[in-house]
Amino acid sequence: MAENDGLIADPVPDHPLLNGRKEIGRGESTIVLEAPTVDGQERVYKVLSSPTDYAYYTAPDRPTGRHFPVVFADHGTAGKSSRGFPFHIVEVERLYPLPGQGEAADVATKLCTSYYDACMMWRNLAQDMGRIALHHLTVTPMGWTDAVQESLQALESFTDEYGALPDLIKADNLMMRKDGTLVFSDPVFME
Repeated sequence: MAENDGLIADPVPDHPLLNGRKEIGRGESTIVLEAPTVDGQERVYKVLSSPTDYAYYTAPDRPTGRHFPVVFADHGTAGKSSRGFPFHIVEVERLYPLPGQGEAADVATKLCTSYYDACMMWRNLAQDMGRIALHHLTVTPMGWTDAVQESLQALESFTDEYGALPDLIKADNLMMRKDGTLVFSDPVFME
């Protein structure tokens, strides 16, 4: 994959857990590989090269709950990425892309659109516009369910605590479980 695609260009690191696994996705700082299904629960290995992503999945005070990924294990490191950060292997529940319609897709569209609109409203704050836009979503009545509202507040607390920037514009950062539950799969990035 070319660096200018915006996707991590590194090959899958050499590690016994990863060798021979099918790659099913790639992002700016993440490689996703199939993992064994355990007790009927589909899982993936996320190979993370961003300290912010690693904290999002493993910090003791990370956001948890209905709309956040279930993390099963932190399997340690496997070399370094071309960006100089260690690759961390984290085993998480397998999530799926949002369909074109349905409740999860509707909420995701509303989140992405509302977040983008708030970013435009606060764009004169440059780098801080994303944090202010996320705060805007947490304090402005928008008809979110209690669970979504609590998740947005937990995400805001995480971004403040870890100096992360929220990213709810890209639909790929929101996914779903097989049961249709919306999940904030990759809603942060490094400054």
